[in-house]
Amino acid sequence: MIVYAAFATSSWFLIERVGRRKLFLAGSIGQCLSMVLVFGALIPGTTSAAKGAAVGLFTYIAFFGATWLPLPWLYPAEINPIKTRAKANAVSTCSNWLWNFTVVMFTPVFVASSTWGTYLFFAIMNACFIPVIYFFYPETAGRSLEEIDLIFAKGFTERMSYVNAAKQLPHLSDAELDEKAREYGFTGSDDEAGQVKEARFGEKEGELAEQAGGQMA
Repeated sequence: MIVYAAFATSSWFLIERVGRRKLFLAGSIGQCLSMVLVFGALIPGTTSAAKGAAVGLFTYIAFFGATWLPLPWLYPAEINPIKTRAKANAVSTCSNWLWNFTVVMFTPVFVASSTWGTYLFFAIMNACFIPVIYFFYPETAGRSLEEIDLIFAKGFTERMSYVNAAKQLPHLSDAELDEKAREYGFTGSDDEAGQVKEARFGEKEGELAEQAGGQMA
């Protein structure tokens, strides 16, 4: 639990600096290799080999705490527009806890029937996520909600993967955001960019009104 807490804390400093994609990929690869170490060490069935399995469990917890523990709570909120954000977060949260429950329930039975096979299964599961993340998870670190909305608009309009769209779309100023929004057909306040923009400028107008009122007083 000390290792778990320490690496979970490190995620606070890594998420923006390293990026979501790299952390997802590093977590999946690290967890996969940790499970490979565990099942490989358990095959001989000796006490010394079991110590290697313990190392694998510690490295797994470290990788998980720094990557897959926090990211599933953050990423769904970022990639969904305002219209679906609440429902998407509800689905992702339910999915998270349901799979936690499922793993907790079947793992003891699995371990009892096949000690090292359990960890081979988990290694394969982690490996399966690597191509999915690489090909389908666009980077959102350092992006505003408007920019993320434009990433998906660019990918859809220009018929390219959203990963490539995120790579090609530069960081935009407010004026550039407006220009890109018009280019991709975001002309009203029903879209993500429009709603966020209205909220932003509404706050500014409120601040200006308060300042003007204070000066008149």
